[in-house]
Amino acid sequence: MFFLQKSLCFIICLLWFSLGFAGINNPLIINFSKTQYGAANKNWSISEDEHGILYFGNDIGLLEFDGIEWKLNKLPKAEVVRSVYAVSNNEIYTGGYEEFGKWSRQPDGELTYTSLSKELPTDNWQNDDIWRILPQGESIYFQSFSGIFRHHLPTGKTEKITKQENFHFLMQVGSELWIQETHKGLLRLQEGRFTLIPHSELFLGKEVKAVLPYAENQRLVVTSNSGLFIYDGDTFRLLSDAPEWINSNINCAIQKENGHYLLGTILNGVYMIDRQGKIIKHINSDAYMQNNTILFLHEDKYHNTWLALDNGITCIQILPELSCYTDPTGKTGAVYAAALFADKLFIGTNQGLFYISQSDLNNINALPGDLQTIENIKEQIWDLKIIDGKLYCGSNSGLKVIDEQLTVTTPINAQGGVFTILAKEHYLLLGTYASLKIVDTRTQRIILDDIRQPIVNIQIDHLDNVWLEHMNKGVYRCQLSEDMTKIKTSEYYGEDRELPYKLHLFKIGGRVVMLGGNSFYTYNDIGGKVELYEPLKHCLSNLTEIKNVSDIDKNHFYVMGDNVIYRIAHDGSQNHIEDKIDINYNGMSMVNHFERIIALTDSTSLICLDNGFLLCPNNQQQNVISLSTPYIKSFSALSKTGEALHKESEHEAIKIPFTNNTIEIRFATDDVLAHNVSFQYKLEGISEWSEPERINKVTYERLPKGTYTFLLRSIDNLGNCSPTLEYTFTILSPWYQTIWAILGYFIIALLVLRIVWILILRRYRNRHLIKIRLREAKRLSRMNQQLQNQIKEKDAELLSQTSFVIQRNELITQMKDEIEEFYRTHNNKALAPLFHKINMLFNNNLDTEEDWKMFLIKFEEKHTGFFKQLKTLYPQLTANDLKLCACLKLNLDSKAIAALMNISVRAVENSRYRLRKKINIPPNENLNNFFLKL
Repeated sequence: MFFLQKSLCFIICLLWFSLGFAGINNPLIINFSKTQYGAANKNWSISEDEHGILYFGNDIGLLEFDGIEWKLNKLPKAEVVRSVYAVSNNEIYTGGYEEFGKWSRQPDGELTYTSLSKELPTDNWQNDDIWRILPQGESIYFQSFSGIFRHHLPTGKTEKITKQENFHFLMQVGSELWIQETHKGLLRLQEGRFTLIPHSELFLGKEVKAVLPYAENQRLVVTSNSGLFIYDGDTFRLLSDAPEWINSNINCAIQKENGHYLLGTILNGVYMIDRQGKIIKHINSDAYMQNNTILFLHEDKYHNTWLALDNGITCIQILPELSCYTDPTGKTGAVYAAALFADKLFIGTNQGLFYISQSDLNNINALPGDLQTIENIKEQIWDLKIIDGKLYCGSNSGLKVIDEQLTVTTPINAQGGVFTILAKEHYLLLGTYASLKIVDTRTQRIILDDIRQPIVNIQIDHLDNVWLEHMNKGVYRCQLSEDMTKIKTSEYYGEDRELPYKLHLFKIGGRVVMLGGNSFYTYNDIGGKVELYEPLKHCLSNLTEIKNVSDIDKNHFYVMGDNVIYRIAHDGSQNHIEDKIDINYNGMSMVNHFERIIALTDSTSLICLDNGFLLCPNNQQQNVISLSTPYIKSFSALSKTGEALHKESEHEAIKIPFTNNTIEIRFATDDVLAHNVSFQYKLEGISEWSEPERINKVTYERLPKGTYTFLLRSIDNLGNCSPTLEYTFTILSPWYQTIWAILGYFIIALLVLRIVWILILRRYRNRHLIKIRLREAKRLSRMNQQLQNQIKEKDAELLSQTSFVIQRNELITQMKDEIEEFYRTHNNKALAPLFHKINMLFNNNLDTEEDWKMFLIKFEEKHTGFFKQLKTLYPQLTANDLKLCACLKLNLDSKAIAALMNISVRAVENSRYRLRKKINIPPNENLNNFFLKL
């Protein structure tokens, strides 16, 4: 990218003024001589697109300049660009060494190159350069010194239309293309064919550099060093051989919009001539241009002239309102005072007193070249006044007087420096470093030395009050005696009167007005106090930084802001702005804290600068400046990783993915080269209008989703605004906020609700089941308890019955045994019937079948299915075996079993043994335990 590191700006613009200055507007010269790549390179050609963006064919590539930023576009094959032609902002053609092609603008604003010459046969090229690119019809022509190539736009076909020739430069002549062939003369190119222009053999041996419009149906033919010729369509005649520039070797020429011609030379800069060939201006390295070799000339859409030099780029502008004289060497110094005296303009600076003749002001290098020094005055100059045909000078060493012969005298000893001089009748009021001094010019004596304060300004109002401005604080109002020898009254106005600390004095319509703290005050002679001056308060209410005020005449004055000057008209009660002047060109500024404008005549004023001065007309009408609407150069959307999406700037409905929510907008305006403009911008809903900035891009990082409107306008130092550009774009929702994502969220929410509902139902069901189970457990517990009780009852009944049967059987058996014993011992036959009857009765009561039935019923009630399981497991068991198993299940011993079954213990043991065999129980296993487990 091509940046301006250090620019030399010397402005020399001269208008027709009634004070006797004669001439034309001198140019503002801006030099671009350094780049970030080192020393400036050769610049071979210049072109301009519809937006006023300039393109320079340079030794290091194609340079692009939008008025704010320089950008370098390099060719892929070679560096040098000899020629350039911009069809539009999106289509630029360039040519260089053995190469020519087209640059296309991409959505990101960058230019990409496509070669048009790579498909040509190699024998068409050999150490050749493209020097000119010009359009005609539907074709673009590329010219080298040995041939011409045509690129047909509709078909995209590129071909060489000439054989080996010796050409000079191709020239646009109206709608035609002309070219000079060394051995033939001037040729006209039409539809790829050449025809010789009659009588152009005149230029054999001469080199034609340009053919420009002249009078109606006439052309001006410019040669390198053989003069100027007029072509009327049939013959050529010499207009001027211009001996002053004939040997400068003209290299290029253009006609400016005002009808004058600019001739760029190889040896001596650029000449401006009129239709008769008379030299109007000559600009070369002596006139601040950094180089005398002009390779190309171009006038842009705002009538600025651009010069492609052998070493850098120069822009020549015409400022219609101002004539500016600056000294780049610094020898002149900062200007504090000026006066027009003896046909000379005297300038008082911090380096001394200088003068320049009025006629020399027309010279382009008037400062410092034609500026003369008053040898005896080389010190700080504060004020210059013309009094009684002499020039009075207030300086650091006192009061000096200069006559028309430039003789310097010192009439009085002011005992220090003099800030200001004011004449009243035959008296001089001097504001000095130490006090107010009054000098009687008749006797050249100081008659009053009072108010022991440094006084920098003196004004006398309509009531003959003498107002004195202190150097640093407040003002004094004094009444003097008629003979000016005494101060009758003196009153100080400053902080103790609730006024600003520092006040500046000036006059409006005979009334003294004070400026302080960006407000205006005046003396109310009826109330006898200082109060706000309402007319100026309303007139300048929008100004926020007022430096000083200088009066022009009774009804006009200048207000100085931050490098902006306002001319105010006063009609007795109201004030209005008549003109605005912007002096903020390339760092020009007034003297800080000593801003001053001096009325030289009724029609001309001088603006003091820190390195020269400006001349401006007092009657210049305010120019209505209409700024064009800015435009978007590129619109880029960046992601967090730096990936970019580039959108067409003309697109009306731009939608940006949320992942690319960092927005970079590049913009420009057509006015940037014509006016000192800055840009203001805002993003509705995000920010307010920015402060004016001289930038060409803005970035908004991580914007949230939504639709945004970007507002952009240009504004100059005078407050003129362009129409506002509105540019709308939309940041789309992130994927997790899209309609599909929301639908997914809804479905997931339904699923979650369903799951929650199921879980809740399951929980309540489980809780219900738990309650049911608890109730059932309680019921079962109760039933179990009942069953246990029943079992206990059954056990008790079974045990009771079993015990009863056993006891009964034992008792009966015992009784039977006793009776049998008694019967055997007594052997009484008479008792035999009784014995048999009793024995039968005992046998009947030992009916085991009935007992067993009851026993088995009770046993089955307690041990349900016991016998069924035994029969299933051991089908070989008999009824007696089952009875024995039931007894063993009840864990009865052999004696109890014998009693219950009414058999002997021995029989029980034998039955147990047989049962063990049947069910195959090992001998070591207890038979009772076996049945207890079963």
